[in-house]
Amino acid sequence: MGRIFASVEEYESFTGQPAPANAARLLARASRLVTRATKAAIYDTDSAGYPSDPDVRDAFRDATCAQVAEWARREAAAADGGDAAAGPWTSVSAGSISLSRPSAPAEVSEDTQLVAEAVEILEELDLCQVVWQA
Repeated sequence: MGRIFASVEEYESFTGQPAPANAARLLARASRLVTRATKAAIYDTDSAGYPSDPDVRDAFRDATCAQVAEWARREAAAADGGDAAAGPWTSVSAGSISLSRPSAPAEVSEDTQLVAEAVEILEELDLCQVVWQA
Protein backbone atom coordinates (compact mmCIF):
# COMPACT_ATOMS: atom_id res chain seq x y z
CA MET A 1 0.00 0.00 0.00
CA GLY A 2 1.24 3.48 -0.84
CA ARG A 3 1.87 6.33 1.50
CA ILE A 4 -1.16 8.35 2.63
CA PHE A 5 -0.24 11.94 3.40
CA ALA A 6 -3.30 13.05 5.39
CA SER A 7 -5.73 11.57 7.88
CA VAL A 8 -9.46 12.19 8.05
CA GLU A 9 -8.85 14.37 11.12
CA GLU A 10 -6.23 16.42 9.26
CA TYR A 11 -8.64 16.83 6.35
CA GLU A 12 -11.33 18.16 8.69
CA SER A 13 -8.83 20.53 10.30
CA PHE A 14 -7.66 21.77 6.88
CA THR A 15 -11.17 22.38 5.52
CA GLY A 16 -13.10 23.15 8.68
CA GLN A 17 -15.76 20.78 7.33
CA PRO A 18 -16.76 17.22 8.15
CA ALA A 19 -15.07 14.66 5.96
CA PRO A 20 -17.12 12.89 3.30
CA ALA A 21 -18.13 9.31 4.05
CA ASN A 22 -15.52 7.97 1.63
CA ALA A 23 -12.75 10.28 2.88
CA ALA A 24 -10.22 7.53 3.64
CA ARG A 25 -10.43 6.22 0.07
CA LEU A 26 -10.25 9.74 -1.39
CA LEU A 27 -7.24 10.64 0.77
CA ALA A 28 -5.44 7.53 -0.44
CA ARG A 29 -6.25 8.37 -4.05
CA ALA A 30 -5.23 12.01 -3.67
CA SER A 31 -1.99 10.88 -2.02
CA ARG A 32 -1.21 8.84 -5.13
CA LEU A 33 -1.73 11.96 -7.27
CA VAL A 34 0.58 13.96 -4.98
CA THR A 35 3.18 11.19 -5.21
CA ARG A 36 2.97 11.24 -9.01
CA ALA A 37 3.17 15.05 -9.17
CA THR A 38 6.26 15.12 -6.95
CA LYS A 39 8.06 12.16 -8.52
CA ALA A 40 10.93 14.35 -9.75
CA ALA A 41 11.18 16.40 -6.53
CA ILE A 42 14.22 16.04 -4.33
CA TYR A 43 13.58 15.90 -0.59
CA ASP A 44 14.75 13.86 2.37
CA THR A 45 12.60 10.97 3.56
CA ASP A 46 12.24 8.89 6.69
CA SER A 47 12.52 5.11 6.71
CA ALA A 48 8.87 4.76 5.61
CA GLY A 49 9.38 7.05 2.60
CA TYR A 50 7.52 10.06 4.00
CA PRO A 51 9.13 13.50 3.75
CA SER A 52 11.29 14.08 6.84
CA ASP A 53 11.27 17.88 6.63
CA PRO A 54 8.17 19.16 8.49
CA ASP A 55 7.48 21.86 5.87
CA VAL A 56 7.59 19.35 3.03
CA ARG A 57 5.46 16.87 4.94
CA ASP A 58 2.92 19.63 5.66
CA ALA A 59 2.84 20.57 1.97
CA PHE A 60 2.12 16.95 0.99
CA ARG A 61 -0.63 16.79 3.62
CA ASP A 62 -2.21 20.11 2.59
CA ALA A 63 -2.06 19.32 -1.13
CA THR A 64 -3.75 15.98 -0.45
CA CYS A 65 -6.47 17.68 1.61
CA ALA A 66 -6.99 20.39 -1.04
CA GLN A 67 -7.49 17.72 -3.69
CA VAL A 68 -10.06 15.83 -1.62
CA ALA A 69 -11.83 19.10 -0.72
CA GLU A 70 -12.32 19.83 -4.40
CA TRP A 71 -13.61 16.33 -5.09
CA ALA A 72 -16.02 16.68 -2.15
CA ARG A 73 -17.18 20.07 -3.46
CA ARG A 74 -17.82 18.63 -6.92
CA GLU A 75 -19.67 15.64 -5.45
CA ALA A 76 -21.85 17.94 -3.35
CA ALA A 77 -22.59 20.14 -6.37
CA ALA A 78 -23.56 17.11 -8.44
CA ALA A 79 -25.80 15.85 -5.62
CA ASP A 80 -27.49 19.27 -5.55
CA GLY A 81 -28.07 19.09 -9.28
CA GLY A 82 -25.11 21.30 -10.09
CA ASP A 83 -23.56 20.94 -13.50
CA ALA A 84 -20.59 22.85 -14.85
CA ALA A 85 -22.30 23.05 -18.23
CA ALA A 86 -25.34 24.62 -16.57
CA GLY A 87 -23.33 27.55 -15.24
CA PRO A 88 -24.14 31.22 -15.85
CA TRP A 89 -24.70 32.40 -19.38
CA THR A 90 -21.55 33.77 -20.98
CA SER A 91 -23.40 35.33 -23.89
CA VAL A 92 -26.97 35.72 -25.03
CA SER A 93 -28.28 37.14 -28.30
CA ALA A 94 -31.80 37.82 -29.52
CA GLY A 95 -31.62 38.13 -33.32
CA SER A 96 -31.38 34.60 -34.75
CA ILE A 97 -30.98 33.41 -31.13
CA SER A 98 -27.46 32.63 -29.95
CA LEU A 99 -26.89 31.21 -26.47
CA SER A 100 -23.66 29.93 -24.96
CA ARG A 101 -22.28 28.63 -21.69
CA PRO A 102 -18.83 27.47 -20.71
CA SER A 103 -18.24 23.88 -21.68
CA ALA A 104 -17.97 21.26 -18.98
CA PRO A 105 -14.43 20.30 -18.05
CA ALA A 106 -13.25 16.93 -19.23
CA GLU A 107 -13.94 14.32 -16.56
CA VAL A 108 -10.68 12.53 -17.18
CA SER A 109 -8.54 15.53 -16.23
CA GLU A 110 -10.67 16.17 -13.12
CA ASP A 111 -9.84 12.77 -11.73
CA THR A 112 -6.26 12.29 -12.86
CA GLN A 113 -4.63 15.68 -12.26
CA LEU A 114 -4.14 17.73 -9.14
CA VAL A 115 -6.38 20.76 -8.76
CA ALA A 116 -4.79 24.20 -8.90
CA GLU A 117 -4.73 24.73 -5.12
CA ALA A 118 -2.87 21.46 -4.56
CA VAL A 119 -0.32 22.34 -7.25
CA GLU A 120 0.16 25.82 -5.75
CA ILE A 121 0.85 24.31 -2.31
CA LEU A 122 3.51 22.00 -3.74
CA GLU A 123 5.01 24.67 -6.00
CA GLU A 124 5.66 26.93 -2.99
CA LEU A 125 8.42 24.52 -1.96
CA ASP A 126 9.49 23.68 -5.53
CA LEU A 127 8.11 20.17 -5.15
CA CYS A 128 6.01 20.22 -8.29
CA GLN A 129 6.16 21.94 -11.63
CA VAL A 130 3.09 21.56 -13.76
CA VAL A 131 2.68 22.85 -17.27
CA TRP A 132 -0.98 23.73 -17.70
CA GLN A 133 -2.57 22.86 -20.99
CA ALA A 134 -5.42 24.87 -22.42
